[in-house]
Amino acid sequence: MNHQEKFHEFRKYYSDPTLSVLTVLLALLLFVAAPLQATLGFSFLPLGVAIILVMGAGVYILSGRWIILIPLAIAAVLRFALTLRREVQDLQHSHVYLIASLWLTLSVTFAVVVARAVYAAGTITVHRIVGAILVYLLISLVFASLYLFVGATFPGAFDNLTIADTPELGANVIYFSLTTLTSVGFGDITPVHPIARSLCNLESICGQLYPAILLARLVSLHLEQTK
Repeated sequence: MNHQEKFHEFRKYYSDPTLSVLTVLLALLLFVAAPLQATLGFSFLPLGVAIILVMGAGVYILSGRWIILIPLAIAAVLRFALTLRREVQDLQHSHVYLIASLWLTLSVTFAVVVARAVYAAGTITVHRIVGAILVYLLISLVFASLYLFVGATFPGAFDNLTIADTPELGANVIYFSLTTLTSVGFGDITPVHPIARSLCNLESICGQLYPAILLARLVSLHLEQTK
């Protein structure tokens, strides 16, 4: 058995469990690393990079294609460029574009690969349902990236949300995106620019339709297959 055949067999048995692992890792980034960074005031860069590297490996396992390494390499270049700019400049506002580009590259890449694995033909396992939840969380990251672009381009686009390269930025934008996606809307952060409002409306619609249609359909199929 050659290396390609071994990798195919590995993917056959471990692709579905990889979805659950990736979900746990992303949850650690969103709900542990980002809040701790905002609270303690310093970057958890080693932890974040380690989690992203493991997630990148998991996404490669899911896709089984070398082409997936291209957007991951682009993300690595963006991360390196951001580090350099932080070392030589103190232009926090301009750094946001690099942060947004990095987040958007990773979140879109992960979401596409995971969605293809979750909604592929075959038996609907619990891991696939967990993977669908992962796609839901990745949608919030995609919109968080777009909010960064809007906030950096149109200062004051959001009330009570400062768009600058600070330790609190990640936690604040992720919080706003998740509350918009789930339609909680506490009202402490509000969009005031028309583009920001339009994005919030779109995210709210996605947040309502995705669980009701796609996620519910997976659960129904799983229940039918286990009868």
